[in-house]
Amino acid sequence: MRLRRLIPIVTAFVWIETASPIASADAVPTSQTSPLPTSSGSVAQAAQSTPMPDFERVVERARLEVSRGVIYDPSYVSLSYPGGDVDPSRGVCTDVVIRALRAVGIDLQRLVHEDIQKRPTAYKRNGKRADANIDHRRATPLLTWFKTYARSLPISVETEAARASYAAGDILVWSLHRNGQAEHVGVVSDRKGARGLPLVIHNIGPHPTEEDVLDAWQILGHYRAMAPTGKDSPDARSGKRQE
Repeated sequence: MRLRRLIPIVTAFVWIETASPIASADAVPTSQTSPLPTSSGSVAQAAQSTPMPDFERVVERARLEVSRGVIYDPSYVSLSYPGGDVDPSRGVCTDVVIRALRAVGIDLQRLVHEDIQKRPTAYKRNGKRADANIDHRRATPLLTWFKTYARSLPISVETEAARASYAAGDILVWSLHRNGQAEHVGVVSDRKGARGLPLVIHNIGPHPTEEDVLDAWQILGHYRAMAPTGKDSPDARSGKRQE
């Protein structure tokens, strides 16, 4: 039985219509991954169900948004760059993803901003200048970036193989109104709900939650980002020895 859930339409609408671009942080572009061959059967399925390296950091950081009781606030804020962030006590759905991926050195503020500058037509800017204060905090630019630079995975839950492809730390992009428009994002949890599907950590207001909503809305994208390695990894930048 597909989960149905009432959503705060007004809150989501206000963010989509009124928010202005925000900047990204000190991140390193993730390399684009080739699609898995459909003929490889169980090998492909095993690869799809293997989480990203250091996924624990991503999930833990996303879960921190829940424990902090971050207040849903779509206000436009001028940010530092790179690595800029709004007040840690506030944020929207995209800030859950941004903060979680920064835990493994992926700075969506910088990555999205630089990509918009390089490929403005891909983001349908229509002459608008890139804005590092807000672009990465919008679901549509994130969808465009993940499509290009992250591993794309199944967006259904109809088969066992598709359900098994959802790994902790994966990123989901939804259309709340099922109209094909990117309106919401979240992080796949390492915990499962009563239906056997992974829980999702997201912020749809008034505060972030970890709940059984993976298929509550139209899934537009299911992605697995890859953390930078070597000198660009978080541990290397902090002077820690990598395990």
